Amino acid sequence: MSQKVVIERVELRGAAPFLGMGTLPSGEQAPTYSANPDIVMDWLCDAWRCRFNQLRSRRKKWDRYKEQLVPIGYAVNEWTDRQARMECSWLAAVPAMVLQSPNRIENTEWWAANKRRKTLKKQGKNPGSMPRFKKKHERKYFVCWHNKGANANYHQFNRHHGEVVIAGQNPSQYRLGGQGCRWSLHIRIRVSQPIRDYTSVGVDWEARTLVFINTPQPVERAMTGAMVGIDRGVKHTLALSDGAFQDLPKGKLEKIDREIRRRQKAQARRVKLSGQTGKEYRKHPSNMYRKTRQEIKDLHAKAHNIIADWQHKATTRLVRDYDIIVLEDLKLDNMSRKAKAKPDPDNPGKWLPNGQAAKRGLNHGLRIAALGGITQKLAYKTSLTGTNRLILVNPAYTSQTCSQCAHCSTGNRKSQADFQCQQCHMRMNADHNAAINILKRGYDHLLGLDEAERANTEQDPPEANRNHQASVRARKTSATQ
Repeated sequence: MSQKVVIERVELRGAAPFLGMGTLPSGEQAPTYSANPDIVMDWLCDAWRCRFNQLRSRRKKWDRYKEQLVPIGYAVNEWTDRQARMECSWLAAVPAMVLQSPNRIENTEWWAANKRRKTLKKQGKNPGSMPRFKKKHERKYFVCWHNKGANANYHQFNRHHGEVVIAGQNPSQYRLGGQGCRWSLHIRIRVSQPIRDYTSVGVDWEARTLVFINTPQPVERAMTGAMVGIDRGVKHTLALSDGAFQDLPKGKLEKIDREIRRRQKAQARRVKLSGQTGKEYRKHPSNMYRKTRQEIKDLHAKAHNIIADWQHKATTRLVRDYDIIVLEDLKLDNMSRKAKAKPDPDNPGKWLPNGQAAKRGLNHGLRIAALGGITQKLAYKTSLTGTNRLILVNPAYTSQTCSQCAHCSTGNRKSQADFQCQQCHMRMNADHNAAINILKRGYDHLLGLDEAERANTEQDPPEANRNHQASVRARKTSATQ
């Protein structure tokens, strides 16, 4: 939805920013400055995280033993932005548009989590944990409001390059002699398309990426009158009812996965040779361990970017080509659960084979395919066009039912790829057959002839941007637990 670009380099112009009071070897306090743009970026990320955690400390959780709401941390911080600048010297020179951004972001994140947990509880699912404090070892990140040109202004250089300028100034009592008070960070970026109007920028300094937060751009399309059913799976990521298959670049992903596994085995050997537990070793790891850990993280990010890029391109093509898109309403959480253990009745305390090894491979394939992301992207893209419709149907027996004579039997599915009806002897690819059945259920839904046990629904996508009113409504309707 928003536009993500790559940061090429950062330049600092003007005065050296005041980073806070530091301690000299003699024990005295002295102001600290830096003209190194990398250090300044780290400072902004740490300052943003600090202010975010101060605001998060005001939140409360339900203590079932005391039967009352208690703070989620050990101390509650009620400082305003101005008080925070006065009490924390490292926040004194942070730009106002950076220091103010955690207020809304923390509030939106907290109440959105409350609403999500409430929904999951109603559905009988595990609601998960509430949002917590941001830790130092997590990604280095900060947000700066644009506020109609107040800060974080973008300047285009040429077709593929531009810069975002974040300006600030040192407090009057912490200005170096011979220098002015104003400074500016010039974040050079590489772009692939025109930058639309945005409300803020999010800087991920660890990944060297910058995101322009703006409204999604509708997919340009013309009415085609076409309708398609899609079967999602591991062998073929998308199997269309018209016989086409669209697959992830599995060769690239498998190569990345092999590199990740090789490095993970090397990490495990280092821990084993140290004679310590993994938790103890990670407290004081070797330099090679740190380096390999970062390589693994980078490889995971590379694989994630490949999958996200493919999904965006595939879903955009589908939205352009088809007016009505029918998907299965898959319960992905249930599909990726572990196989149930089988106790051996003849040998108490021992277990029979339960197929967990094969299930582990299937779960790994499901995680790589990221089938839920396809539904999410189709949901918001079809809602933006105003001419598309996304329908979710019951997936029961779509892979075992003959698309020609409607005979349903487990024997129809000869293998993963081969489908042969035992009644009419029709034979075709199993995923293609399932996609045709999904399309037929989409027709039945439009005609009001649904006969599924579970109610067929149409996807109701969330709003692209949650505004202040939405967060207020969530606060009123959700209970803090």
